[in-house]
Amino acid sequence: MRLTKNQLLPAVMLVLAACATTTPPPPAVAPQGDDRYLIDPRTGSTETLAPAAASQLEAAWRYALAGNELDTQRKLAELRRKSPGSLQATLLEAFLDIRATRFEAARSAVAAVQQRDPENLPARVYLAEITLREGETRIAYDQYRAIAILPGAPPTAALRIAELEARLFNDLIAAAQGAPESESIRLLREALVFNPGAIEPRIQLAQKLVTQKQYDEGRRELEPLLNTAADRPEVQEILAEIDVGRGRYQEAIVRLDRLARRTNDPRYQQRLDAIKSEWSAANMPEHYRDALDSSAVTRADLAILLYWTVPSVRFAQNLGTPQIAVDIEDMAGREEIVRAIALGLFDVDPVTRRVNPHRTVSAGRLSQHLERVLLLRGASCARGVTQDKVLSTCRVTDLTSAFSPETTVPGRNVQRSLEQVAKALQ
Repeated sequence: MRLTKNQLLPAVMLVLAACATTTPPPPAVAPQGDDRYLIDPRTGSTETLAPAAASQLEAAWRYALAGNELDTQRKLAELRRKSPGSLQATLLEAFLDIRATRFEAARSAVAAVQQRDPENLPARVYLAEITLREGETRIAYDQYRAIAILPGAPPTAALRIAELEARLFNDLIAAAQGAPESESIRLLREALVFNPGAIEPRIQLAQKLVTQKQYDEGRRELEPLLNTAADRPEVQEILAEIDVGRGRYQEAIVRLDRLARRTNDPRYQQRLDAIKSEWSAANMPEHYRDALDSSAVTRADLAILLYWTVPSVRFAQNLGTPQIAVDIEDMAGREEIVRAIALGLFDVDPVTRRVNPHRTVSAGRLSQHLERVLLLRGASCARGVTQDKVLSTCRVTDLTSAFSPETTVPGRNVQRSLEQVAKALQ
C-alpha cells in the first residue's frame, strides 16, 4: 500500500521518535561513608509498582546514589504521576533529605511512611540515621539494636551497632576522665557495657571503687581480668588494697612485697611500709589507737606511742626501778607510762608522787623527748653529736619544723617521728 504525502509525514515522525535516544540513568554505585547505612528504600517492601513506575524508581535510585539530586527529583516527579501514593518514592525523598542534612523534612517523610506501614524496615533505618546525625548517639544505638533483631535486618545494622558501640565507649571514657568521682564511676561502668573486654577502663574503675572503700564492688569489677591480666602491677596493687580494706593485712603485705621486689618502684615499698604500720596499729590495744587519734598528745599518749612504736623501748632490759606514781594506777597505758618513767623520760613529783599523765606535751618538749630517747637507747647516729643536732643527724623529723614550740601536736605526727626514731635505733 502506498502512503500519501499527508500520511507519510506523521509516520516518519513516529519512526524518528521511536529511534530517538534518551540519556540512560548512571550505573548503580555503592554508597560510601555514612551513606552506606542508608539502605535501598525498596528493601523488604511489599508495595507493588507497575513496570513503568518500577523503572522510574530504579532510575531515580541510581541518580540518587550518583549524587544527582536534580535528575532524581525529575524521575520521582514522573513516578508520582504514575503512582502518587508510593511509599518507596517517599522514602527516596527522605534519603535525599538525610544526605542533604534536611532532617526535619526527612523525619516528616519517614513519619508519613510509618503511619501507613509501621514495620517498614527502611523507614526504621532512616529514622535511626536521622537520630544519629542529629547527635543523639545513644538513642540511635538503641534504635539500631531493635532493627538488628528483625527478620531480614540488613547486614549494615550490625556494622552500625559495632561502630556506635566504639563511639559511645570512647565518648564515655573521655567524659569519665574529668568527672567527679561518683560520676566517673558511673560513666566507666556504662562504657564497659559497650566494651567489656577493655582492660584500662576496668582497672581505672576498680581503682576508683577501692578509693571509695567499695571493696566488694572493686573486686567484682576486677574479676574479668584475673584470668588474663592478673600479673599486671596495677591489678595486684588493687587486690592488695582490697585485702587491706577487708582486714587481710598479711595477704596485702605479701602482694606488695612481691610487687616492690619485681618492679623496684619505690611507690610500692612506701605503701608496703604504710600497710605494715596499719597492720601493726590494727593489732594494737585500744588505748594505743586512742593515743594515735589524739589531736593533742599528752604524757600518757607519748608513753603509749613510744612503747608500741619503738622496739628498743618496748624490749629494753636492765632498767632501773621506776619511781612510783600514784596517779596512774587505774588508767589504761599504765605499763607504758611506767616504762617511760624507768627510762628517765618523765619525772615523778617527789612531794605529790604524781607524774601528771594527762598533761599535754608541746612540740618543743616532744622534740627534746625524741632526742633523749635516741641518746638513752644508744643510737649510733647520736654518738659524738651535740643534743641540738641529734634529730637532724639521725634523720628524725623535728616536730618544731611543722609546729611552733609551744603548741600541741596530734598523735599521728608524733607516731611518724617515732617510726623514724625506731629506724635510727635498728
